Amino acid sequence: MRRGLALNIVSNLVFFISSYCIHYYLGSTVPAASYGVVGTIITVLDFEYMFVSNGARQSLSAHISSRNFDIADLIRKTIAFQCLIVVFFFLVNFIGSPVFADIFHDDSLQFYFKLAAFLIPANGFYVVVLGINDGLQRFGHSAFLSTIYPIFKLGVIPLIIFLFPHDPVSGVELGYLLAMVATIIIGLILLIPLRHRFSQGGNERIHFSVVAQQTLSFSFFFIMVSIVLSLDTLVVKAVVEPDSMAGYYTGAMNFGKTSYYLLQAFAVVILPIVSRLVSANKRREALGAAQELVLIAFAFVLPLAMIISSTSGSLLATFYHPSYDIAAPALTFLAPSSFFMGMTVVLNMVINIRRSNHFSDILSIVSLIIVIPMFIVSARFGGITYLALSSMVCTCIAMIISYLKARRSFGNMFTSTTWKVIAINCGIWIVLFAVTHLVTIRSLPELAVLYAAVYAGYLICMVKFGVVKPSSLLAAMHSKQS
Repeated sequence: MRRGLALNIVSNLVFFISSYCIHYYLGSTVPAASYGVVGTIITVLDFEYMFVSNGARQSLSAHISSRNFDIADLIRKTIAFQCLIVVFFFLVNFIGSPVFADIFHDDSLQFYFKLAAFLIPANGFYVVVLGINDGLQRFGHSAFLSTIYPIFKLGVIPLIIFLFPHDPVSGVELGYLLAMVATIIIGLILLIPLRHRFSQGGNERIHFSVVAQQTLSFSFFFIMVSIVLSLDTLVVKAVVEPDSMAGYYTGAMNFGKTSYYLLQAFAVVILPIVSRLVSANKRREALGAAQELVLIAFAFVLPLAMIISSTSGSLLATFYHPSYDIAAPALTFLAPSSFFMGMTVVLNMVINIRRSNHFSDILSIVSLIIVIPMFIVSARFGGITYLALSSMVCTCIAMIISYLKARRSFGNMFTSTTWKVIAINCGIWIVLFAVTHLVTIRSLPELAVLYAAVYAGYLICMVKFGVVKPSSLLAAMHSKQS
């Protein structure tokens, strides 16, 4: 479990490092308004990917790991339902491109959304391959695919330099498409030696309606996640003036989502691991595994969110340009907001282990009703800072509610050690916030040295307080469990 988690964390690290490289190139070479167009396209795709990506992947992962159904039949029916979703969103982007152009007051978006439509089927089948590996608990394979995809995405930069110097958006979209297709081909090749595993499930054939219900329920939950994490960027583009604010906010959002990307590794691992243990009537072991994963999440991911939040001004100014400092207050709120949302996802994966998605469905509906008008009003009257603050408040409440539900239905996943880690991280935020407001950091290397020193000191504290045991880390590194 730990090795699988470590590999998936590495893949997520590679993902956002790759994204930072791409955004660093775009943010430093194109005008802020043009960068905002790129952010708008990516944000809409992220929203649609919540339907296309997470429903099928999580449903496959949970059902395959439980081994209650015929695996080959399950895969066929999931692919069939995935095709329906893919076709729908392809048509939304391709036929609806003029509508998107009108909504965002930019005629150039019409062509870009038609081009973006072709990313939908590629992403849809990419996540099916990942879901099969997750369900078989071949976390090494899924982590490998999740690692090479962002590496392939870096091909966006030479595409823009040599083929699309005056049209970076097209370069981004074509680069992403080629990277995804290449990853799918490699993923299918890796599944060939595992095809005998498809006959190791149960004899019962799953009903197509069950596949549809589970997939849509997971998708609907992740739509709520996507709205909270991505709608604010669209609101800035549509409501906040001047247009350059969309570019500044996009820059802040790229760092703000760091913790969310990392926590996706925990969501990927916790669902099949706990599902398998619960199906085997090992409830105590399942709770122990969940507690361990939650503690690791707070011990290693939360400090990244706190560091980014407390040093937001220095980070944006040194990474992009001093003018991006205007988005520093927004990033201060966006960094913890993304962590809260990531933990909400992890907690809901555990809540849904017993195939009961009612809580997540209700949470999604209520969140949609509240978040959409709140974002619009806060952006109109308070700009990007109030918008980011409202995002943090919403995600914090969602996490607390999910924690209380998980505690009642599954068990308390927050141990006393977890609460100690939270307290230490609050102290880190206060210290770093004071340091960066008393000392001027003029370059990215200086900031990197500060980050390394703080994180090293933090890890030493974790070892001293017994949160992290070096022997356990060495055992995890040498574990052969995928």
